[in-house]
Amino acid sequence: MTDSLLIKPFRSPATGLAQVPGSKSITNRALILAALADGETLLTGALFSRDTLILIKALRSLGFSIQDDPAAHTIRIKGEAGKIPAATAEIHVGNAGTAARFLTAFLTLAPQGVYSLDGDTAMRARPMGGLLEALESSGHKAVTPDGQVTRSFPFILKTTGRLQNLEVDASASSQLLSALLMVLPLCPGATVKMRGSTVSEPFVEMTEKMCAQFGRPLQRDATGKWHCQQPGPYRAPGVYEIEPDATAASYFIALPAVTGASAAVRLQGYVKGALQGDTAFAEVAAACGAELIAEPSAMVVKSWPFLRGGSFDFNKFSDTFLTLATLAPLASSPTEIKNIAHTRKQETDRMLAVATELERLGVRVEPTAAQLRADPKIASYTIYPARDALLKAAQNGPVSIHTYEDHRVAMSFGVLGSYDLFGDGRPWIKIEDPACTGKTFPDFFKALEALRANFVVVAVDGGAASGKSSTSKSLASRLGLLHVDTGAHYRSLTAALLKSGTPADDVSAIDAVLSKFILGTRIMGNSAHLTINGQVIDAASLRTESVNAAVSKFAALAVVRGALLNYQRAQVNLAKAAGFGGLIMEGRDIGSVVLPDANVRIFLQADADARCARRASEGQSDAITQRDLLDSTRKIAPLVCPVGSLCIDNTCLTLEEVVGQIEEKICGVMYSA
Repeated sequence: MTDSLLIKPFRSPATGLAQVPGSKSITNRALILAALADGETLLTGALFSRDTLILIKALRSLGFSIQDDPAAHTIRIKGEAGKIPAATAEIHVGNAGTAARFLTAFLTLAPQGVYSLDGDTAMRARPMGGLLEALESSGHKAVTPDGQVTRSFPFILKTTGRLQNLEVDASASSQLLSALLMVLPLCPGATVKMRGSTVSEPFVEMTEKMCAQFGRPLQRDATGKWHCQQPGPYRAPGVYEIEPDATAASYFIALPAVTGASAAVRLQGYVKGALQGDTAFAEVAAACGAELIAEPSAMVVKSWPFLRGGSFDFNKFSDTFLTLATLAPLASSPTEIKNIAHTRKQETDRMLAVATELERLGVRVEPTAAQLRADPKIASYTIYPARDALLKAAQNGPVSIHTYEDHRVAMSFGVLGSYDLFGDGRPWIKIEDPACTGKTFPDFFKALEALRANFVVVAVDGGAASGKSSTSKSLASRLGLLHVDTGAHYRSLTAALLKSGTPADDVSAIDAVLSKFILGTRIMGNSAHLTINGQVIDAASLRTESVNAAVSKFAALAVVRGALLNYQRAQVNLAKAAGFGGLIMEGRDIGSVVLPDANVRIFLQADADARCARRASEGQSDAITQRDLLDSTRKIAPLVCPVGSLCIDNTCLTLEEVVGQIEEKICGVMYSA
């Protein structure tokens, strides 16, 4: 257990891009499916946490080749077409229930395998019986060291390499069923049937969809049996992108409810139709008062104008119930959370843990924690508004929240502690063992703190091939800023004007054509793209020889620059409304004309030979010297190093060195008092 962490309340609205890690559920499934595939798979956006690292370590111990890059969030794994290279191994799963269940079924594909599996004390009490019983029907044996059949960790698993017709009791966890479904295509003629029903059904649907994405769709017949019509090894997709974790995102959906008006938190990649059923939490949040704005590739959470209770069935997305339960004391009416009995057999008894800690804060919970201890079958409870009780409980100092080695307890109460209970920024909640978040979200409290930052405006200027784009894009990704490339604006107008047949020396004709253009913005990832009459001009069309030759001529005209100036300045408010932590705009007159009051102004330069070499390495041709002359001598907004800017000559510097210098300067503004 690590030291405690005092939660500092937000004294201003939470704003910025939430740094949500990749989904644990998807990362773990993708690791199993990639290992069973024929060929190599690169997982991008992968989660690196205690649970996923346990599974990676286990696969390596079984002989699989895995190259992982935590900084880049990538995992490269070479599949063995359904074969398990090592016939024996000792595997410790910690308290990683997903890894424990998935590996147990996975190992059965080894003929005459003998594997020793164990876990932490908590894992030894978690449900495994339904899975082990189902596997026994195909000849697999889970036994103690003295040969006795067992239904829980630790055990020695003796495998046959085949599965037949299985029936599984997955009432305690949907993972027991998902584990079998993923190995089903490797066993021709095998079927899987669920006895009764399971909990968290969306996770089973996720498994089915991912099996199909890896080339082996499953079918379920009228009798309820799953089978694979075209069995065989999975097909490596080459690159597989992991979605951001929807459960982790729930904490950032909840944060604006406790941080006041004008909040704007952006969740990149949080969209309807995604694999994760926990995105249903957004609907609960909306019912409780959240203002949510859906975009094609993201969701922006505004302030909650009010926070009200209600009655909600969390059975299908139960990992998120703690997020609402810890908000409930601040609601205007009682909050009933239903149908979550299975959460009492997870990392800890989550119902009991939340009730116990809320009661220590003076909150009324019915049934009470004592009643929950007496009756393990209780599946629902109601939490009552309790602002006055919270004040009383914390009047003599911060209240310590026990986390029970459960990451979700720590993160949920971390959000509650972000509420400025006393109105003076005084901390009132202390999280014990904050490092337990390492199970799924090692940087949670760092990500929470990042949303406390000041909105920052960064201007980056420089000549052609001075490194503006690579530097700006890297900073935007690291710091959650909206990236705006004004060079692309001028190239887009140039391409559109050339397409219309308008010459660069006919100002009246240019003005007439520009008046017909409706300029807009489309956000893609961290970048804002100019739309002309609703269309984004593709990148290849912006780098043709004709555009390269004409862009400086058009860009030197007052009529063209005037058409873009107000549009470009408006990107600041667009970035704020879209929930970014700031804006970084690159060009040739940003710090001098477009955004002269930018918080941070940067001017990049390099010698002409180095810049020509950069263009050549990109497969592009650009008249660097001529561009410099045109840009620096034009009468309207010439290229200059604005007074007060940080000037960096990057001729002999790496991108990382340049980004590091600028990042330090930006962070000094973002996190200043």
